[in-house]
Amino acid sequence: MLICIMFIAHFLADFSFQSTKLSQKKLNTFKYLIRHASIYAVIFLIAIFPFVKFEKAIISYIIIICSHFIIDWIGKLVDNKINKKAILFYSFITDQIIHISILAILYYSLNIGAETTALYVRIRQWTNFNNIVIYSLIFVILWNPAAFFVNRLLMYITDEDSFALEKNDLSVGRIIGKLERIIISVLILYNQFGAIGFVLTAKSIARFKQLDDRIFAEKYLVGTLTSVLIAFIETIILKQFLK
Repeated sequence: MLICIMFIAHFLADFSFQSTKLSQKKLNTFKYLIRHASIYAVIFLIAIFPFVKFEKAIISYIIIICSHFIIDWIGKLVDNKINKKAILFYSFITDQIIHISILAILYYSLNIGAETTALYVRIRQWTNFNNIVIYSLIFVILWNPAAFFVNRLLMYITDEDSFALEKNDLSVGRIIGKLERIIISVLILYNQFGAIGFVLTAKSIARFKQLDDRIFAEKYLVGTLTSVLIAFIETIILKQFLK
């Protein structure tokens, strides 16, 4: 479960605590990249040191923070030099794959799971500890990272940039998308697959008049199907780890 806590820390630091504005500014101004790295460092300070023995904690912490900063810095250089939608989209995906891979490699190569503190051992004995961590990971991914991925995908297939999409998309619409993924995930967890159709129908009714616009309808369909697919895949995979 410690690796899942590390994943939660990553997604919180890289998405929930990184606004679209900060994500845009760090591409052009170095101090904002430092600010993001500092936030990332604080989140992982909380996620690692209380649960991992100091010797392993300090080594893994330094590697995680330094590698994250270097990868984001390289990504910044690539995105600024080759400012194309395809590069920006695939750069984002590659960036996340590398970050997650580094966490997984560190966890298993340093055998972090076997070097836990007495605090973690006590917490792990809680009856629902395993399920709480898995549910938290599901929620954290579906709330902001999934929304960011859909945003980047729409940026890739349309003529708008990420910041423009963020401004043009009503905050209510963004919340609906997030709640849609959470509700679908809960229905999957309880094997209520038939009810998913009602969720999508309710969302479509709310957008009924706007669907007359072909461009909006296409963007709406891509966003909705991608959102649902993420909820399905993530929940079905993580559901296997529930007890």
